[in-house]
Amino acid sequence: MPIGYLDVPTAIDAKAKGALVRALYEALTEAYPFPDDHRIFIREWDANNASQNGSLGSEPARPVLFIHGPQGANVDAKRRMLTKLNAAVSDAYRLPDFMIFMHEYPLELVAHEGRLLADNQQRVEEQTKAYS
Repeated sequence: MPIGYLDVPTAIDAKAKGALVRALYEALTEAYPFPDDHRIFIREWDANNASQNGSLGSEPARPVLFIHGPQGANVDAKRRMLTKLNAAVSDAYRLPDFMIFMHEYPLELVAHEGRLLADNQQRVEEQTKAYS
């Protein structure tokens, strides 16, 4: 169930994006195998809409990935995931200084279809089993 927001420069074509999101999906699945509802949003920024160190348009936007996912994933699985995420984005964009921020939420702070995930006992049990 992780959701990723990848902020990147406008630089690659649709075929490369397809390969990138597939690699991101596979990496995310290693740490967050349940449920299979992984969403990735690519937000592209041209040089005139990105600032690094106070300068607008001085260089392409440096990639940043924000991951929102459930608590409970195995720390070693997250380490492997981060290595694979870094490799996928680096291969696609060839830019330095790639950052990843992970936000993890307890199930009582996430709702699906208007219902707290923590109130779905089957979901709680299946996630606990998948992440242990």
